Amino acid sequence: MSTAVVFVVLGAGLVHAVWNAMAKSLHDQFASFALLNLGVAIVCWVGWPFVGLPGSDAFPYLVASVGCHVGYELFLMGAYRRADFSQSYPIARGIAPLLVSVAGLVFANEHLSAQGILGIVTIVIGITALAARRGGLGQLHGIAWALATGVAIAVYTVVDGLGVRASHNALRYGVTLFALQSSVWLIGVVARHHRGWWPGTRKAAIGMSGGVLSMAGYLAVLWAQLRAPLGVVSALRETGVLWAALIGAIVFREGRVRRIVLPAGLVVVGIVLLSLA
Repeated sequence: MSTAVVFVVLGAGLVHAVWNAMAKSLHDQFASFALLNLGVAIVCWVGWPFVGLPGSDAFPYLVASVGCHVGYELFLMGAYRRADFSQSYPIARGIAPLLVSVAGLVFANEHLSAQGILGIVTIVIGITALAARRGGLGQLHGIAWALATGVAIAVYTVVDGLGVRASHNALRYGVTLFALQSSVWLIGVVARHHRGWWPGTRKAAIGMSGGVLSMAGYLAVLWAQLRAPLGVVSALRETGVLWAALIGAIVFREGRVRRIVLPAGLVVVGIVLLSLA
């Protein structure tokens, strides 16, 4: 695994935390996610003719991934409406690799090493600490939505990892995926709310910029998945959990930095142990 891949994936983790914070910062979560998808749609539809389609072998994965990503955004939107950013983000990102490992253990007869088991225990401790702080147990609905988000992340991570390898071209796969997914979301928004969701120019600029960042970060991850093991890429990307914890503590003022960053750090350590086991 080259140094370039390491830094690209670490940067993708930071970008992911930033665009999620931008989405959380807008009071109307429905409008913020609509704007995210509008920013993505504009870039993808303009660039799609120049990029082209992936190979036909990738089409089944694209269809499945669009459904997974739409579900992921719905769950994430629900989590941000009901829970702190420094809770919902680490919980969602931390539960995903744990679920992938447990599913492999149950359905694929895989075996976990002592390091993998230690990783699972560490993730559970970190997530429990995040859920319990700042009256978190009173925000059970938000935590439940964050857990559902993690399930969607686990599914689309596997689907896209297989899809980008079937396509043999990360850019074509990623642009096609985002063009379809964002279009599906926007069609649903317009059908349900017509023009009533538009929040104004300033908020629109923030939301659309976040959408462009989200696409750039995920394309970087897809690029890395062609050049490094999926588990390693996933582990490095989830360092974004620490950035999200800092943003929650400093920008959103959700609590003391130490009480937020320490359990988030446990989640990251657990993810690394589990992914590299």
